[in-house]
Amino acid sequence: MKKTLALASALLMMGMGTSSMAKDATVLIGGVPVKQLYVDEEGRLYLTPGEGRKPVKIEVPAAKGTPLVSKDKKIKIEGKAYIHYDVDLKNGNHNNAFKITRNYFEVRGYFNDKDYFRTTLDVKQEKDSGGNMDGSYVARLKYAYVYFADVLPYTGVELGLAHRPWIDWEEHHGWLHRDVEETLIENHSGAGLINSADLGANFKGKYGIASWEFGIFNGEGYHGAEDSDHFGKSLEGRLSLNLFEGFTLSGHTVHSFDHKDKDMDRHIYQIHAVYNNPYFLVAAQYIWDKDDYYNSNDVTQKGYSVNGDLKLKPFTGYPLGIFARYDHWDTNTDADNSVRKHFVYGAFYKLNKHVKLTLAHDRVLAEDNAGSDSNTLMAVAQVKW
Repeated sequence: MKKTLALASALLMMGMGTSSMAKDATVLIGGVPVKQLYVDEEGRLYLTPGEGRKPVKIEVPAAKGTPLVSKDKKIKIEGKAYIHYDVDLKNGNHNNAFKITRNYFEVRGYFNDKDYFRTTLDVKQEKDSGGNMDGSYVARLKYAYVYFADVLPYTGVELGLAHRPWIDWEEHHGWLHRDVEETLIENHSGAGLINSADLGANFKGKYGIASWEFGIFNGEGYHGAEDSDHFGKSLEGRLSLNLFEGFTLSGHTVHSFDHKDKDMDRHIYQIHAVYNNPYFLVAAQYIWDKDDYYNSNDVTQKGYSVNGDLKLKPFTGYPLGIFARYDHWDTNTDADNSVRKHFVYGAFYKLNKHVKLTLAHDRVLAEDNAGSDSNTLMAVAQVKW
């Protein structure tokens, strides 16, 4: 027994002088696993407690270069899907179909606690030569960027196929129903000015009441090829101020040169305000856009959007709510009959942390020079895993 206790004492002393050790270590003494030893005032070790004996921690050195226990998160895998059942109320035959409007598969590989590489795949239903859906779904790259934290004071950077400064922010703060419809600035039934991701560098940060993003991008978006002349890049930025609890005021601008090889420069200015509390959310925005064409007259577009959520859980105890949104967009301020009006409203129920169910009505009223009308009833399941 003296030899055994001497061995245990040696292991204990080795552990005290080693920097890489496993917590809650177990040693074998006489073939019996022991997690606790006791020591008296003279430094003698015991297997059992007793008067004058104090417990000591058993620490065993790890093998060189190999930790015994690791809780580091190296890989993160998750996904999201929007599953629709849509009924076309405009068509007299009331055409209806199940659809998948988004299916994200995301993988992040972490270098440390802050820096990582992200790859996200999405699906899109292909169209035939006539512009109609042909049934096949294809995977496409949505995000592929490396993120480095603190490259500037309080600011990190996404480098690669990255977020643009505005749309992802609005989808997490002002318009929470991307499963039903896109934001005003992206939606082709609204402004349709830019999309959410592009190749470039996006710097993002936060300090105090302020958060910001700014970057330089190709300007074509994640599903467009770079095919512009001269500088041909897009300079974009967002600044948001949380002025008081629940209220955030934001400004956003885009300056896309030789935009999508259309022989014009696009200049966007946007202001947005949102107030969010446990009972309701209300948001409003105004967007002004000027397209400076090189060989023809300039075109000015402008419009606004208002949306709100009423959260019924504080009143009913059930995780449900109702929402509504109205977009007003003038596609050309110098032309007649160029306004699109877009109405979206519905109710949602959060089945659990993974699934949200929504029933919504989506209605577009377009004047003669502003596109076409649409009228759709939607049943939507948002699934996150």
